[in-house]
Amino acid sequence: MSVNTPHPIEVTLDSGLVLRGLEYSQDGPPVLMIHDLEGDADSWQGLPRLLMEKGFRAIVLELRGHGLSDGEIDDSTTIDDIRQALAIIHGSFGPVALLSTGSVATTFFDFDEELAPVHLLISPLVRDDVDLEKSQTAMRAIFSGTKDTPSDDLVRNNYQQLRGKNMWFSTGSSERGVELLLANPSMIDQVIMFIRRYLVGNHLAWIAASQSDEDKKSPNQAADE
Repeated sequence: MSVNTPHPIEVTLDSGLVLRGLEYSQDGPPVLMIHDLEGDADSWQGLPRLLMEKGFRAIVLELRGHGLSDGEIDDSTTIDDIRQALAIIHGSFGPVALLSTGSVATTFFDFDEELAPVHLLISPLVRDDVDLEKSQTAMRAIFSGTKDTPSDDLVRNNYQQLRGKNMWFSTGSSERGVELLLANPSMIDQVIMFIRRYLVGNHLAWIAASQSDEDKKSPNQAADE
């Protein structure tokens, strides 16, 4: 398989249900990309490959009931499903950048920075199960179009109360989600720069800590493994 060819991945949840997707492999920091409701892996168009070409490990995961993933569509499980998948991916590849659009992006306000220090929210939309006044601490980049009223209003009305460090990028567009990025290449540049600035250091620290743990193992421990 060519190094530039994405390969299928599976993430098994505690329930036994399997989420499926694609991994665009690189040795760089992982970016977990989760489509909005009613979407699938193809919703991202060429963005995963672009991130891979910029040195990131792009992991595109399909929600339950979407694409090739098991189960029926059930938005009430979205936050827990993402949390479980995030823990598995962090265990393999270290600190993660979360990237999503629409109402699924809004779930990121429920996630702290322990496993995913960097959150990228594209055109977030209101969710009844997420209280922005109780948002968790993280480094966030939020992208919206000023003519996309539902998303722009959500950010504008809540931005000052968000916990953590937040940056808001907006442009005079009615486009939403991936289309907003593709129609505004400067926003894609901001996504890449944001990940590089705030995730790469965490990734390198994780590698160093992992290597240190390996070095501390006795020869017998290493042999047993």
